[in-house]
Amino acid sequence: MPENLHKLFVISSPSGGGKTSLINKLFEDSRSLDFEKSISDTTRQKRQGDVEGIDYYFLSEKDFKEKIQKEEYVEYATVFKNFYGTSKREIKKKFKNSNLVLELDWQGAYAVKKLYDDAQLIFLVPPSLKDLKKRLISRNLDSPESIEKRLSEAKKEISKSEKYDFLVLNDDFEKALEDLSLILFERISAFDYDSRVSKDLIKRLVE
Repeated sequence: MPENLHKLFVISSPSGGGKTSLINKLFEDSRSLDFEKSISDTTRQKRQGDVEGIDYYFLSEKDFKEKIQKEEYVEYATVFKNFYGTSKREIKKKFKNSNLVLELDWQGAYAVKKLYDDAQLIFLVPPSLKDLKKRLISRNLDSPESIEKRLSEAKKEISKSEKYDFLVLNDDFEKALEDLSLILFERISAFDYDSRVSKDLIKRLVE
């Protein structure tokens, strides 16, 4: 397949917004055979169940900073005192032969869009901050203080969704999965996509 027929998709959401579970489910679909997932580098500690090279490439802060100095990243950011970055080599290697899915925050999405102007940006929007808080608590990964910080940051993240091509409401896993499948596998255009996210919802979430 010629390289110019491949598509690059960036999927974002606030912390706890469900993007990882949905992306993993997308890759169980038979239509994902010509898709690859870009794996980010991170300095955060492994969590239970994390697999090297599947969830992240886990680096020391020293090694990560060396890669920054060598300009090896398309984008990188510090999130809750941990570094996350997408390497140029990772994208080049996988995007050459496949459609590519990147799981990034809004800063990463904006950076990728500057380099790949035909990249499709997808933002998963929670139905409410109450729902998002419930998901963060159920993960049992964060202290109460950390959860409050993540909720505060979520408002900023959601406010950046206005520059995304697709807004997907993640109030129901199966419905959100259906929407993502339409975008990735059916190649529905942003113009034809009937988003269930209203401007009023975004306004309520960021207030």
